[in-house]
Amino acid sequence: MLLLTLAVACSRPAAVPVVAITHVTVVDVEHGTLLVDRTVLVRGSRIERVDSAPRVDLPRRAQTVDATGQFLIPGLWDMHVHMDDARTARQLLSWGITGARVMSGGLEETLALRQHVLGDQQQGPRLYVVGLALHGPESFADDTGLGLVGTADAGRRAVDSLAARGVDFIKVHEGLSREAWFDIARAARKRGIRLTGHVPADLTPEEASDFGLMSIEHLEFLPDKCLILFDSTFRARRTPAPAGCRTAELERLFEHLHRNGVWLDPTIGSFRVWAPRQWPSILAGFGDVARLIREAGLPILAGTDLGSSGIPPGASLHDELALLVASGFSPAEALRAGTRNPANFLGVADSMGRVDSGYVADLILLDGNPLADIQNTRRIASVIRSGSLLSPAVLDSLRR
Repeated sequence: MLLLTLAVACSRPAAVPVVAITHVTVVDVEHGTLLVDRTVLVRGSRIERVDSAPRVDLPRRAQTVDATGQFLIPGLWDMHVHMDDARTARQLLSWGITGARVMSGGLEETLALRQHVLGDQQQGPRLYVVGLALHGPESFADDTGLGLVGTADAGRRAVDSLAARGVDFIKVHEGLSREAWFDIARAARKRGIRLTGHVPADLTPEEASDFGLMSIEHLEFLPDKCLILFDSTFRARRTPAPAGCRTAELERLFEHLHRNGVWLDPTIGSFRVWAPRQWPSILAGFGDVARLIREAGLPILAGTDLGSSGIPPGASLHDELALLVASGFSPAEALRAGTRNPANFLGVADSMGRVDSGYVADLILLDGNPLADIQNTRRIASVIRSGSLLSPAVLDSLRR
């Protein structure tokens, strides 16, 4: 009988973890509103339901968190990182970053890291990867995450090779010839893989978007000659903008990109590291451009260019959100850039980027209202990664 009892007990499936977050204010990032005094019930890796708190019957075995005075948002995304190590992945998660787009790194290491996190989701954010960034022979080649493309045929072979390895995007970088760039784009389209990255000097942003560049990184959504708009000397002299960079012309450019469904990932905070002496004028210039971006309806992604020296893992994403607000975006718009917009861009908006029934339980519990002050995204009380509650002590260990 004892053996039979043990056999029955061992055959029972493991209990699905249940977490109940009670009396919490849910931040509806899509509409920029607050849902006060809610209970969010998480069963397994998904949100089972979101209810008005006073009328909820909780499962007896639920792990209950009294979140009175706290705010619940979807997990954050850093949409431009360079990393291939598990330590950095853990640090990102400790800052509430539950998703990231890896824009180059060591190919084998990046693919292995993606697989490692899939196997243990409490070790880092879910990862979308490009594998290698494809660049031309005239550009710098000092980054192990770059793949040299000297000819159009080499570009096609590179795309085929990366697609066979299961990358999520093809990234184009600097120095590519027009012929090579277009053949890379054709090969990516044939493979059904979207194109992301930089705009080579031989192309205009309009041409790149016409041929399938779906997200443009840094400030490369502007023609090179328009970068003078961020120069401190030019701004101090208040001289007229060069042809092609005046307000009406930029409006037409942004409308063109918007029609083509392009997303912008400005990584504005990274310029504080790349060009520290020009940083104040870069931020002011981006504020001017941001007004036109918002008027055109161009969607923004929050990214940091993590991997460059001086950009700290995790904290830099919270800086990026604050800089978007400083540039004229509302706190709700900045939050969308780090939550809902990435889900839309990645094609997973039906399961991520919202606090709602049926959605993946990648969540952050905050001690302050981020719609009132975007700096409150830093006030992390706890993180839920795929339904698992990570306490402050666990987050601290991940960060260390």
